[in-house]
Amino acid sequence: MASSSPNRRSDDSDDEDYSRLMSNVTPVTTPARKRNADHLDTSDDPLPPLDMALLRVNGNHLGAITNFATRKRLRPEQVTAVETFARDPIAVQLGKIFATCLANENALAKFQAAKPTFEINSALKTNITRAVNAMLCSSNISQYRGETGKNDVQALLSRHRWGNFVVGTEHDQAAVGIVQKFIAEVFTQSRSIIKKELVKSVENPRTKNGGQKHVPSLRPKAAHTTIYQLTKTIVQKLSGGKTISIPITPALCARVAMMRKWHVKKIEGTLKADNDDFWELVDDDLQEIRKSARSDNTTDPKLIARRVAKAFSFILEKDRKRHGSNPDEEIPAATTTTDDAAISYQADIDEALDARNQGQGLSTAAEREGEQIESEAGAPAAAPEAEIDV
Repeated sequence: MASSSPNRRSDDSDDEDYSRLMSNVTPVTTPARKRNADHLDTSDDPLPPLDMALLRVNGNHLGAITNFATRKRLRPEQVTAVETFARDPIAVQLGKIFATCLANENALAKFQAAKPTFEINSALKTNITRAVNAMLCSSNISQYRGETGKNDVQALLSRHRWGNFVVGTEHDQAAVGIVQKFIAEVFTQSRSIIKKELVKSVENPRTKNGGQKHVPSLRPKAAHTTIYQLTKTIVQKLSGGKTISIPITPALCARVAMMRKWHVKKIEGTLKADNDDFWELVDDDLQEIRKSARSDNTTDPKLIARRVAKAFSFILEKDRKRHGSNPDEEIPAATTTTDDAAISYQADIDEALDARNQGQGLSTAAEREGEQIESEAGAPAAAPEAEIDV
């Protein structure tokens, strides 16, 4: 009759070694103690001494230990060290264990000290630069300069793990500091590209005046760059002069027009604000548009959306009147300006910024929905985004 117990697997050999080892251990019996009615120990007999046979290693013990170490694929010299350790007195064994722990700590400290400084590889640089430029060209951006944009890029980096920013890198403060510095530099460089193109679109070129300070002045209106051409040039420069990788939309043109408005005011000296910092003026204007859209404490998303879209439409139309427009040029729909991958990437960035806006006090739920509608319309409701004269 077959046995009902399951067959022992070959990987149960460790249990066999343990059973063989313990079979050679003689159990120590402890005499019963006398107890009174209160169950208190009244025996004055001392506890029996520890049976030293438990601490001695016999041949069976050593064989089981050696077989176990061999199955764990230790090197021959390591197996020998295990056998020596097994024969040592317990005090020596404890000392060796403690010494090994300290040696491991020293080795770990040495490894950390020899660890090379984190360097941003080309893939990480490319992805960070692309994310920064997409954010600066997003209709959901809440400010062009400040910590918000940097935090947004770092959040995307932690989510997508671009380049050599692998899991665990965020726990290396030195590496995080290097990445944050690079993100800030890319924002600065991209804003500088935008500002230079704004200057070139309306200003007379610089001339050598024998060391005298250059005084900026506006070119004649006929020599100004149209808003579409200005936006297209900015996008090309942000794309590294290669194929345009950022969709050109009416919403983006309207924001570039808002930037140029403040640059022209600075040149003309018509600023009413005490602060003349260009990017702060732009950010303040962006915030004021959002604030005005809900000035009467309205919570109607569609109403707020129309107000925001109307404000940017007004800025865009005013730019056309001030700096000229070419009736033969049209702001094309995003689907015709770039490939599908670029459109999808920009949409992902817009969604990420919109999700972040939901956690900010600056943006209400209604405003966020309004900006999304605006990014799709980009102009008055009567004018489709696909074709708008500039």
